[in-house]
Amino acid sequence: MKKYIILSAITVSVLSAYEAVVLDEIVTIGTATKTQKHIDGVSASVEVVTQKEIEKMGASTLKDIFANVPGLYTQYGASKKSKSSISIRGMGARGTLILVDGRRLGGEVTNRYDLDRIPASSIEKIEIVKGPMSTLYGADATGGVINIITKKPKEGKPQINFGIRYGQNGDGDDKNKNIHLDIKGKENKLGYSVYINRSSTTPYTQKEVADVYVKQNQNKLKPSATAQLQGLSDYYTEDVTYREDSEVLTLGGRVEYDFSDSIKAGIDVNRFKEEREGSYIGYFHPSNVSPKQGQYIPVYNIPVDSNDDNKRVDIGADVEIASIEDLVLKLRAYRSYYKKRNTTTAKYWNEMQYDSKEASAKSGMNANVDIRSYEALANYILNEHHLFTAGIEKRTEDRDATVFTQFDALTSKSVDYKAFYLQDEWMIADDFNVILGARYDDISNANSKTTFKLGAVKNFDKAFNLRGNFAQGYRAPDIRELYINKNTPNGRQRGAEVVGYDLKPEFTNSYEAGANGRLGKLSYDVAIFYNDIKDMIAEVTAKDDNGQYFTFRNLSKAKTYGSDINVKYKLSDSVGARLSWNELRTKDKKTGKELEFNPDRIVSAFLDVEISESIDTTIGAKYVGNQYYKKTISRGTPKETTVDAHTGGYTTVDWSINYAYNKHVALYGGINNLTDKKIEDILGSSSGGTVQNFVSIG
Repeated sequence: MKKYIILSAITVSVLSAYEAVVLDEIVTIGTATKTQKHIDGVSASVEVVTQKEIEKMGASTLKDIFANVPGLYTQYGASKKSKSSISIRGMGARGTLILVDGRRLGGEVTNRYDLDRIPASSIEKIEIVKGPMSTLYGADATGGVINIITKKPKEGKPQINFGIRYGQNGDGDDKNKNIHLDIKGKENKLGYSVYINRSSTTPYTQKEVADVYVKQNQNKLKPSATAQLQGLSDYYTEDVTYREDSEVLTLGGRVEYDFSDSIKAGIDVNRFKEEREGSYIGYFHPSNVSPKQGQYIPVYNIPVDSNDDNKRVDIGADVEIASIEDLVLKLRAYRSYYKKRNTTTAKYWNEMQYDSKEASAKSGMNANVDIRSYEALANYILNEHHLFTAGIEKRTEDRDATVFTQFDALTSKSVDYKAFYLQDEWMIADDFNVILGARYDDISNANSKTTFKLGAVKNFDKAFNLRGNFAQGYRAPDIRELYINKNTPNGRQRGAEVVGYDLKPEFTNSYEAGANGRLGKLSYDVAIFYNDIKDMIAEVTAKDDNGQYFTFRNLSKAKTYGSDINVKYKLSDSVGARLSWNELRTKDKKTGKELEFNPDRIVSAFLDVEISESIDTTIGAKYVGNQYYKKTISRGTPKETTVDAHTGGYTTVDWSINYAYNKHVALYGGINNLTDKKIEDILGSSSGGTVQNFVSIG
């Protein structure tokens, strides 16, 4: 176990010298229905994380926030030691649609990078809808939707927030630094908000053994060729990166103008630049030994260094028109352009017969991603019982990447999306409403599909609200799942189209029942759910004459089911308790095995104590249960074997304290993983107890 020393870690945030804005106690959500709705009137399970809650966490990035949200699981997996994704209800990372202000972002085909790219300081609140949302958002929303809402212009004079944050573990590793500034305000008809955030991390590594080998394919490699690689050791003990060395700069803002009481328009701009470095044991890297022209002998399980230089620019414009009685029309266009450049070099370049480390460089997963979207949405109040929402959407994703061939040149793939959706919020009675929805998706690389939703909410009284929800989810194969054809440091990857497999879209029927209410000092929300999945898309291992590779297949049928329980209780005026209990079961109906990397249970408990008017503290524990995964064994032999394995459960404890020095200055301190709990490497590991401190001034 790592021992740690309590070191200073500081986050500082500065509030405006003007009056602070008082947050409404009534929680509304717009993501679930694309209309502003009281949270008790939504038929799906929802979570709302407010700006105040984010500040109390002392979070630096989106990943820090998600670690404290019930029912969300940060999923790593075998080849993602330093990068994680979010999974909801066992539907996997690609089933979770992450939006920023309702917009999709250009980037990798999964969301694992963006958890570190989106700074907590730019977020006003987060709306999380669990369960399929394809009737409103189309493909990629089979598990749920997470909408990150950034800080918007506020009425009044400028409000300024400045913050500094620092943290590290007890050995001085895994350092994280963050500095941010945001300004927002609105005078007369002009509103504005700007933010800038710079964060950096230092590496956290762990020793691992690289079991090196050169594959001896009969009749293909001459002994004289492989003899040139005799300088390579059979084993190397290496520092493998679990937290990367990174520098991320994010800046952006919004300008909006009220042309009249009925016409409003705005422009959003965001830009980020990112540099990342890490050291890994690569599945494969080519040597500089060539038995014949165009062929280079590969070396397997070889240490490599990886460097990323990534950029993204997002720009959007929107107009809201309410000039006709009972009708609101919203128009929006946006573009997200992402440029990724990765270089992977061999650590032992000399033994692999390169003249220099630079000469061993191979482009990893370079890409230019261009997403362009045009949307029109109308909310129409037909009468006192019906609120209609209708929308059309056209989106194009162009992806130039080096992963579609074995060569380093960029080649292009493109997908076009067109959709129309309609929703009726039907108020049958004052205490009973029904939501009906349907959507038609036309996707260029998959069959067209129509999805439906039916939900109902019955409000008996403040103590008991009953809800039920049926929703369909639809996920078309993404570009990587269809077309990747690359030998990468994480293994040989082949898309379904490359190996001649007809990969079908994934389709889900989801059923949910839930209840919530408030009983004096107690509030609760409970739900049970069942997802029946047809043709679930899964990454699997296969073999050919050259050995094992990763590809994608449809599971004939799969299911996930479980329950969510969230309870809050006010023990006294100064002490409150929170409990979250999430049960999850998954099954591949064909094999009878579980789906990979889904904890069977997550339990979180928090105690919030207000010590004085200016000091409050929180201590919390989180248990993450067992997880099934397929373990690949290749020690000492090129013949790889996959076996079933389970991780053990683990519990971490976090502690934090907040001190409001005055109405303008606040300080935060805390320790993550207080008990220095060891987490299995396959789950992303842990750098040990990490001390964090935060100060805010405003």
